[in-house]
Amino acid sequence: MTSRRPHRGTALLVAQRRPGDLMLEHEAAVFAARAGLQRHQLHVHPIMQGRLARSELARHDAVFFGGSGDFSVLEQHAWLDDAMAVIDQVLELGIPGWASCFGFQGLAQALGGTVIHDDDLTEMGSTWLTLTEQGRSDPVTGVLPAAGFWAQEGHHDHVVELPAGVTLLARGERVPLQAFKVDGAPFYASQFHPELRVEDTVTRFRHYQDNYLGDRDASLLDALMNGQDTAEMADVLPRLLSLRK
Repeated sequence: MTSRRPHRGTALLVAQRRPGDLMLEHEAAVFAARAGLQRHQLHVHPIMQGRLARSELARHDAVFFGGSGDFSVLEQHAWLDDAMAVIDQVLELGIPGWASCFGFQGLAQALGGTVIHDDDLTEMGSTWLTLTEQGRSDPVTGVLPAAGFWAQEGHHDHVVELPAGVTLLARGERVPLQAFKVDGAPFYASQFHPELRVEDTVTRFRHYQDNYLGDRDASLLDALMNGQDTAEMADVLPRLLSLRK
């Protein structure tokens, strides 16, 4: 893990959770911590409140798009169009961005990729992933171990076909397509959560337990609590912030 200085600017979290969801503040706290920011340096905008002005986006050093907890990109939600419109603006402005999990699926689908729902390919908790050749040479994901790394996940939907105009950065054994970068832009997306540690995944799981478990055995919680973590993941989002020109 590299030595990091505290970042002096600000970032924005575009949250895709219900108003009043307790995980909204949890998500903001973990994104701030993993990005090397104080909590007050991370501003939060729930996308269900509408789109943001370009001027609001432009004043931040990075924009994060998080998970959803109890939504699917395969469902029809009016605010999904707003979220994709904000991503388009971030791309146009050249602001570094990262979309995790739900954001990864939504961006892939919006750009022309394919997302499906498959409970048999659900990934929950610590997942072993490897970087592609492009991922190993990338200035952001290249900080992760070339031999492979553990990451935190929690999803039922997954991307089965990437859109044109992106570069695959990471693969998984169970779900192959795990991270990509938009070509020509400092914008990244991953099925995994670079912002989560094992304990954060457990907290998130407990909150959305009914959605995650279904008819699965509750012993899954024990497996999550005994998951693997990686110190190197803590350098990913600070690397993203360093791309701001």
